[in-house]
Amino acid sequence: MAEQFYPYTGATNPTAYEHWNECTDPGYLLEKLMWEIAPIDGKMVLDVGAGSGFQTVRYAGKAFRVFAAEPDPRMLRQIYLRLAKNDLANVSVMAASAEEITLPSDSIDVAYARFAYFYGTVESLPGLREIQRILKPGGHFFVIDTNPDQGQFGKLARQIYPDIYTPTYVEERADFYKGHGFERFEVDTVIRAPDRDTLREILKLDFAENYEEVLSAVEGNEISYSLSVYHFKE
Repeated sequence: MAEQFYPYTGATNPTAYEHWNECTDPGYLLEKLMWEIAPIDGKMVLDVGAGSGFQTVRYAGKAFRVFAAEPDPRMLRQIYLRLAKNDLANVSVMAASAEEITLPSDSIDVAYARFAYFYGTVESLPGLREIQRILKPGGHFFVIDTNPDQGQFGKLARQIYPDIYTPTYVEERADFYKGHGFERFEVDTVIRAPDRDTLREILKLDFAENYEEVLSAVEGNEISYSLSVYHFKE
């Protein structure tokens, strides 16, 4: 999956990746949706493709325990650095991809994958089966993806990466997840940077050499961003 749109962007520029996490969905609309469906207070939670552990640490404030699964050594280093700065006894880190989670069956209440591994294609089936194995009865799994049909960020992503974000991108993934027992939600949010320079650094992560073209299409320090959220209940 390394060629997909989010190929561990934070591995080469941790500072910009931190800005990306801090500035994306500042109103926490995604979290509000997920936690309304599946509250994590006192629960066992799995962060699939945890990246730098930004969400892991946030969610650890509510959950009983959070397991951060991340296969990239460069990102694992960032997770450990983050944990060293936070006094958290309820976070466990696993050097693992989605298809090789070593947790016992029926052990997780809520799992989520944010722009990681699960791209709505048959290649993600091994990971999907593994997550379903470790979910408790009544457990929940959320997959979060960019929606290129809505929001300025997604539409620009389709413009820059037409081979990835094809006209049928959303439809194909919605059909895939529906066929595997998921329901779909949409979250309309924003990426809101404190200034243009920070927004430029954020856009560099996703748009590489095309970031100036994207930045020129954005007014001010904010860009609208729509997310497709796929939800599975065991």
